[in-house]
Amino acid sequence: MKLKIFIVIFIMTIQHTSAQIPFEVMAGNKQTLYYAYIQKDLDSIGRWNIFSQSLYAIHYKDKTQNTISIEGQLTYQFNNWLGVSGGGGFDGTEFIPTLGLSFGYLNKKEDFSISAFPMVQLVKPIALDFFTLINYSPQFNKKWGIFSQLIAGTNLGIQNKYPNQQREILNIFTQHNISNQLFRIGLNYKQKFQFGVGADFSQFGMNKETFENFGVFLRYQIE
Repeated sequence: MKLKIFIVIFIMTIQHTSAQIPFEVMAGNKQTLYYAYIQKDLDSIGRWNIFSQSLYAIHYKDKTQNTISIEGQLTYQFNNWLGVSGGGGFDGTEFIPTLGLSFGYLNKKEDFSISAFPMVQLVKPIALDFFTLINYSPQFNKKWGIFSQLIAGTNLGIQNKYPNQQREILNIFTQHNISNQLFRIGLNYKQKFQFGVGADFSQFGMNKETFENFGVFLRYQIE
């Protein structure tokens, strides 16, 4: 059912935007991961733009470890690299509103980019959520190039969950909730198809429980 919801939302998004949309599938040793995101300017001068991402993971042995995540941010850019953003995310059970900043960088060759969103979750207990996406895709020629990508996020508690709780991280944050890192490296064909190897990592709580998934990915750039 959750996979159907993910597919419906993704198709609806494609139908209502002309932005470039990368859609990726990675088959790993523990789970299959479906991932897509959108970055689109809403006006001619690039003051207003949106960023949205959707992720769905199917665990092979334990369905309770299946995960879904849909997030979106509407950003007003003060300049080429700094903006303010608001939006929220859905984790399969509840919607969590967020408010924060947007940082971006694109080099002159347009083959290296960084997008980062430090956000405060506006639900109790309040937490800081930081997301970043880094792409580096240099071209060998008109057809072939390198594709590499890092998607990383972390969630740190700000507000105490119980009285007299100590701030255990940098004397600012009460606890580490979860962190994720998605690594991809491979080849880029006509800036349309990307394929290669990938690795996904997750860390949970203060006891640093971890999850790893290694596999191969196929990525298609939809226009």
